[in-house]
Amino acid sequence: MKGSGMDDAVWAALSYFDSVDPALAADARLGWDGLVEVSPPAGPTQHSVQTYLWMYLRHAAEGPDRAVDIARALGDLLDRLGRVGYAEIARSTVTEELVRIADDAVWLQHYRAATEQSGIGAVDTDLVTWQDAPTGVERAIVEKIGETLEVATIAGEFEPSKPGGRPLGTNAQAMRRRGVTDAVLTSDRGKDDSEAVLLEQLLDHRIDLWSNYSAPRAELYLGLRETLHEAAQPVYGCVRRLESFIGCIGDGVGLTDAGYLPDELVASIATTVFPPAERPLHIGRELDTEKVLTVRRLLMRVRLLRRSAGRLVPTARTRQLSSDGLWRVLTAGIVGTEYHPDTIAAEVVLARMIVGHEVTDVDATADDLARLLRAEGWTHSGEEPAAEHAEPLARTLIAELGALGAFEPTEPGASGPGVSEPEPSGSVATEEGKRLAAAVLRHRLLHTRYPSL
Repeated sequence: MKGSGMDDAVWAALSYFDSVDPALAADARLGWDGLVEVSPPAGPTQHSVQTYLWMYLRHAAEGPDRAVDIARALGDLLDRLGRVGYAEIARSTVTEELVRIADDAVWLQHYRAATEQSGIGAVDTDLVTWQDAPTGVERAIVEKIGETLEVATIAGEFEPSKPGGRPLGTNAQAMRRRGVTDAVLTSDRGKDDSEAVLLEQLLDHRIDLWSNYSAPRAELYLGLRETLHEAAQPVYGCVRRLESFIGCIGDGVGLTDAGYLPDELVASIATTVFPPAERPLHIGRELDTEKVLTVRRLLMRVRLLRRSAGRLVPTARTRQLSSDGLWRVLTAGIVGTEYHPDTIAAEVVLARMIVGHEVTDVDATADDLARLLRAEGWTHSGEEPAAEHAEPLARTLIAELGALGAFEPTEPGASGPGVSEPEPSGSVATEEGKRLAAAVLRHRLLHTRYPSL
């Protein structure tokens, strides 16, 4: 029994239980063995107690009634070991409710709420969105953050700063927890100080995790690792372009009856926002001035501009955004975190940009995308995706990136004033375009919850 993670105190407690109630002892041992499996080497923490009871026990036990019995027996054992707080979790109504929920979707909703309410679970931040069932390095990082939050709670970090002060509100506590989480991710390096900070270790883990999803996806990420690590630092060319466009809108402008920008403003934007080599050849209505329309729609899609009473106006947060904040909004919103054929198409485009492939090589891009979609089980009208099905999926992203100045021509005569196409002949990503592509892909890796293999 000692070989299964039980020290002398646990052995003594189980021996006592066995002498008075052998069934209780057996359930307590089952609960302890399961808890040890998800706990760090130093022993159970509040996070590991919650993880075992709320996530694993409902599947490990033979039915919800047995799960409740094991949880209560484990509570008795933890109580006898002096872990009163942990014992209360094991015997709580929250634990019983969670192990009795049969529907996985409903359980997940309640599990996330209970974890957030506990104040101990690793919370999602601007840096990362956690997988529902972390594995490997991610699980170790989540446990470390849970330990840090537990220590911070005991130390009173989430209490009022002054004795007798008003308790922190829910939002203030959540903000502090996010701050602790980000601090651990960006400061701690694990056991060996020579290792990368935990956030970069997590990125490596996610690359490996997603590479295992399918062979074409593994090929997609091959050779991208170093660039994805470097993409943590922003670049500002595309940000300045968006800031200039937003500046042209000012406090808001009236739209035409058809819902477009006035022609004179379109002309002003075309000559103010875009450098001479990228300005549209024909400037007139917004509908016919593709780059202006593309950037405007992008800014609306990422919720930096919106329509209101026949006007185009900045959103409330737009007025408060720094250049770094605008960069984060762009990299988070231009593709997003959904797992869908459109966003998978975006990943293919981004990966090809980073390694220097021509963005206009539509056939090669479509072939790569079709192989990836087939490998991951997607269909098109009930059939396996072919290149002709995949080709249109990435066009919007290519147009948006082109309007942001992410590409440069490789063939003589394809540049200069008057070039208006979002994907001119022989275009490859600029160095800044590669960094933007890497930042968007990095964000997807750190924030997308992929379905289970």
